[in-house]
Amino acid sequence: MPRLALLTVLFAAGCGSSAIPMPDYGSDEGLKIAQLVSEFNDTRGAPAKFKTMFAAAPPAAGLKAYEKYVYEVEVSSPRVDGTTATATVRLLKEADNSLVTTKEWTFAKVGDAWKIKTAPLP
Repeated sequence: MPRLALLTVLFAAGCGSSAIPMPDYGSDEGLKIAQLVSEFNDTRGAPAKFKTMFAAAPPAAGLKAYEKYVYEVEVSSPRVDGTTATATVRLLKEADNSLVTTKEWTFAKVGDAWKIKTAPLP
């Protein structure tokens, strides 16, 4: 769900209607991974931030290749095993949010923060 639509739903939920439950990402760590991927969408036009999102060097494809898409973690998909994790990430066209494909991304915990280890594109 696009962030603007999600904010609209959350706002409406706070206006007297019953609360809408948060999506289930399996655990607090799974939620942190989903939040990381959501923040990854904010790297458009921000090469310095793009570089900080990765556990190691960013992919050779570079920021321009990633700016074509919007990224969302599929609910219930994060699988955490200690300091490593995987999640199914939906790649949506930036222009109209239509689904392009899903890819399995990997993550690594660096200190207290999750970072992207691999982020394959179509």
